[in-house]
Amino acid sequence: MSSECAPASGSKRLSKSGRRRQLLDVAKAILEEVGADELTLAVLAQRAGVSKPIAYDHFGSRSGLLIAMLDDTGRYYELDAEAKIAVAPATIPAIADIVATAYVHCSVEAGPAMTVLAAAAEADTEARAAGRAMQKDHAASFEQAFAPVLDGRADHLPLLMKGLVAAANAICDDRTRDKITTKMAIDTLTHLLVTSLSPFARPQTS
Repeated sequence: MSSECAPASGSKRLSKSGRRRQLLDVAKAILEEVGADELTLAVLAQRAGVSKPIAYDHFGSRSGLLIAMLDDTGRYYELDAEAKIAVAPATIPAIADIVATAYVHCSVEAGPAMTVLAAAAEADTEARAAGRAMQKDHAASFEQAFAPVLDGRADHLPLLMKGLVAAANAICDDRTRDKITTKMAIDTLTHLLVTSLSPFARPQTS
């Protein structure tokens, strides 16, 4: 998309899901190009070439838009990681590689807008609550991914997963800011997952 964030054709008929996808893509472009202050439903509608009621119908409010964008950032992880984990060897290193790769690629797909989105969501009461709930969901996803290879009797595993998600987000933030490469981000997160979780590996049965 150009630096002017050219509007899509308003005359093109899309399904409701297709229109939502278009609006989310345009909202992402707005964040990347002019920042969060300019991201309103009115601006979104204008840039997308639709009426304001259509934007409000999809998101309800600016907070609703930010929450929808936060939810959208998890698409790659959910689609990619879960399917691969289902057929992966039941080992911590194998699962760690899948989780790290999907998590980092999810951040790469979200692009520079992710950093702006995170700041905007933190400044919005409703979106902040949704963002923190999403972090809990990510921690639960990590725990579910590693459940087959970890000793479930370790009471503090949920807290450990919460810390690992925070570390993963910090690594992804560095990748989004181009401070590190994608490979470095994946390798670092994989190493962190393996070293942090190996002490809690499920005992091997003879």
